[in-house]
Amino acid sequence: METSKGLPEPKAGTYHLFYKGYIERVSGRDLRKISAEQEHFISSVYGDLSPAAAAKSYQPGKWSFNQVLGHVLDTEKIMHFRALCISRGEKAPLPGFDQDLYVKSAGFESQSPQKILASFLLHRQLFWEFIEDISLDQWHFEGIVRDQTMAFSALVYIIFGHMEHHVELLRKHYLPLLHPGSSL
Repeated sequence: METSKGLPEPKAGTYHLFYKGYIERVSGRDLRKISAEQEHFISSVYGDLSPAAAAKSYQPGKWSFNQVLGHVLDTEKIMHFRALCISRGEKAPLPGFDQDLYVKSAGFESQSPQKILASFLLHRQLFWEFIEDISLDQWHFEGIVRDQTMAFSALVYIIFGHMEHHVELLRKHYLPLLHPGSSL
């Protein structure tokens, strides 16, 4: 199956079931449009976010605004790397990653929200430039991630579905911290 922009969707069995929900969030939709909407939303949230607001989380033990966007950025970089490897025919298994360890080790809380935002937007631009040069055959290439089959196309869809998940969480749990009482 392909989206309206001709980007092949991953087939069942070409990714770990953990990722199914992310893929389903964007399946059948225009990924370029989704990406633009996500970038606009994230820019509107983080563009003028103060360091004090960026350090807030909606409950103890949950990530701060900065940590959420930093996590998304780390995840997109990792998925991008995996997609690069698979598109080039890599046969060696690719490692997983512990998202909590990455967030804890990254020091996102000491960075300005605008710096993380700029890095996110730049990475998105670089990712689009990368996938625009991928042949139709490469979209169907598969590799191994954490001992599971992973298709190139799945990695692309995971990136945008994962961000949809975090956009939902930001709207539901984080934006009320900035605008108490409003429905966003």
